Amino acid sequence: MRKVIMGLALTALTSLTTHSVKANDFGFSIGAGYPYFATLEGSMATSDKSQRWFANYKMALDDGFSAGFEQGYGDNLNHAFGGFVGAVGIYNGDDCKVRDDHTDGNEAIGNIFGCALKIVFDDETLNGAGLSYSYYFQGINNSGWRLRFEAGYGKASHSKEERGAGGITISYQF
Repeated sequence: MRKVIMGLALTALTSLTTHSVKANDFGFSIGAGYPYFATLEGSMATSDKSQRWFANYKMALDDGFSAGFEQGYGDNLNHAFGGFVGAVGIYNGDDCKVRDDHTDGNEAIGNIFGCALKIVFDDETLNGAGLSYSYYFQGINNSGWRLRFEAGYGKASHSKEERGAGGITISYQF
């Protein structure tokens, strides 16, 4: 019964929103950068085409979602400033210290190997809020390349460590 009600609610919501949005108002982009290896993003242009709402999925050794808004500036709307909430960066955890109190060489080698794995795979997504600057080579809501810089402050997903973070992404918007 719960699934039927959720399905009907989703159908009603979709039918109400599709009448005011044209197909060309939606955009999709895929990109790569640092600290996230890949970013998939969906966006929707506002009616005057100078702004956009977006939601993205960022993938690295840990992943996260974010959603935000950008306002285009300039003659061709190549520059955009915005804000977002969600995944703002990656926290790499504490440095691993190799213990030197071992008398057994095999145990020391195991500790070194364990620390190396922890350094590589101990990444955590920082969730918080941030600001962004994007340069759209063809304009904010047009197909083409984009370069985005992000900076924000958030809390790590597992260790609850709080800190600032930043990133850069180059992507293509379809």
